[in-house]
Amino acid sequence: MRKWKLVDSKLLCRSDFVSVFDDVLVLPSGQQITFTKVEFRDFVSVLPLTDNKILMVEILRYPQNCLSLEIPSGHIEDGEKQEEAAFRELEEETGYRAGQLVGMGCFHPLSRSTQRAYLFLAKDLKKGTQRLEETEQITVKLVPVGNVKKMLTAGKITHAPTLLALQRYLLTEQTGESFSSS
Repeated sequence: MRKWKLVDSKLLCRSDFVSVFDDVLVLPSGQQITFTKVEFRDFVSVLPLTDNKILMVEILRYPQNCLSLEIPSGHIEDGEKQEEAAFRELEEETGYRAGQLVGMGCFHPLSRSTQRAYLFLAKDLKKGTQRLEETEQITVKLVPVGNVKKMLTAGKITHAPTLLALQRYLLTEQTGESFSSS
């Protein structure tokens, strides 16, 4: 397959978390199009596991303005490695530190974006200090894996990175396979 050729890029909007561009592109056929591209900061999501329970956070999500049951997630800061962000976000949101992180792969949340999301399994949890941001209202919950399976089946968990991380974890548990680096 031949790649599209970028001719011009115009910034439409920028904030701390998102930038929107209109890119002028030439397709392999020679046709010129304008494609709106969205750039978000990359992020991590961490599935903390202890004693066959998953440490989850119930968080108020705006703009839906509703509670969402999720695994800890957050943006990767400039100059920070994915693993560093995973350790940091876990402790900030839950008050727990991980003794071990296992990579669970990477995915692209939106097809019109350059954003990548990195998933981690956290083990050997130790109680630390929760440090919430001003915008975070979080209740920490220890949920037995069996209950998580029922919640997934019933559609009670709707946060996409959480869905993917839980499904990957449960699939590896079922098949006995381990995570491979991506």
